Amino acid sequence: MDIGLISRRYATALAEYSAEAGEEAEVYRQLLPLTQHYDYVPAVRETLLSPMVSQEDKAKVIFALLGDSPCRSLRDFVYMVLRHRRESCLYFILHSFVDIYRERHRIKEAELITAAALGDGVGEAVRRMMEDRCGCTVNISSKVDPSIIGGFVFRMEDTLIDASVASQLRLLRRRLGSNPAKKI
Repeated sequence: MDIGLISRRYATALAEYSAEAGEEAEVYRQLLPLTQHYDYVPAVRETLLSPMVSQEDKAKVIFALLGDSPCRSLRDFVYMVLRHRRESCLYFILHSFVDIYRERHRIKEAELITAAALGDGVGEAVRRMMEDRCGCTVNISSKVDPSIIGGFVFRMEDTLIDASVASQLRLLRRRLGSNPAKKI
């Protein structure tokens, strides 16, 4: 069983079905918290994968995690996944749908790590600059990590810009080697 193929097909089906119903953006908005719960709360995975839990109870758990009542296309989709006993693939289906939605709507996720909190408007300026550069919508999550000492680390898809002081110090140590007799 190829989980990647199965999850991509189900996610594509959800994307098409919700787009036809005009609910694609709503499905995306509702699924984002569910993916986080599935990632970080082991009890959710255990419940959905348990053969002892009925399909109806599994559906109740999923709908409870959505917070508000799910839109029709998402509700229908969840029942279909459970009916076909594909709950073991649900994690991958959710992430595949998020990827498909982001591809279709040209949305990219990025992370900006700094040693101290950013000043007003700096994160917004970086976001605008990246949107102009790549021609798409960029969602930047900011994170403070004092271990980088200074500068920043920026990640977006397979791009990494590490302009941190800590990485520059590591590079300098590597160039100098471990021999203390070397002089600069």
